[in-house]
Amino acid sequence: MTLPSLRPLALMLLVLSCGTTLGFGAPAEGKKGKGKGGPPAGSVDIVAAAKPADKNSTFKLTSPAVKDGEKLPVEFTGDGASASLPLAWTGVPKGTQSLVLIMHHLDPEGKTKIYWLMYDIDPKTTSVAKNVTDFGKMGISTVHNRVEYAPPHSKGPGEKKYFLTLFALSAKPDLSKAESPITVDPILAAMKGKILAAADLTVVYTRPAGASDSKEEQRPPRREEGAK
Repeated sequence: MTLPSLRPLALMLLVLSCGTTLGFGAPAEGKKGKGKGGPPAGSVDIVAAAKPADKNSTFKLTSPAVKDGEKLPVEFTGDGASASLPLAWTGVPKGTQSLVLIMHHLDPEGKTKIYWLMYDIDPKTTSVAKNVTDFGKMGISTVHNRVEYAPPHSKGPGEKKYFLTLFALSAKPDLSKAESPITVDPILAAMKGKILAAADLTVVYTRPAGASDSKEEQRPPRREEGAK
């Protein structure tokens, strides 16, 4: 091969090399979800990580107010009445002694935020109405550090996903040594080795343009139990 015939090949290799150096090659890591409220690549969802690998297809969590994967009505957000969702579930596994309900969101920083935490739910319970808080024991929300339902009220633009997960346990989680009010970490730790199945309900919400945060900041705490 003559020297002149090598020049086009050498030029092409030089262009490819420069393109990679300047960032035109492989996609950048760690930017997943930026600008849309999504977590960065490599984030660990502590609630999702607790779910068993084998999915129980008969254990279902639903809501009469919203279908799985659809938009959460504004009534159940901080931009509306801040009501908690009515829920129903079927196919509770045989041997279930207790249920745990966790509603969470993975924020843009990759942190797992807890919006609703209920534990020691009677396995005979199959549904809860809107705004009911006494169907089990309530843990603390990490959104505003209150023992109550925290309605989705995430700041920033873009659609965000919220996950409601119902865990079926073979025994009640032992929380005798956990500090009160109960947070999600000791519950997840106490659930290890006891999870028979998990059922999910995913909802999405996009805050209206120009929505104010003043309503959420001024909202008084709810009572832990008995609210209707």
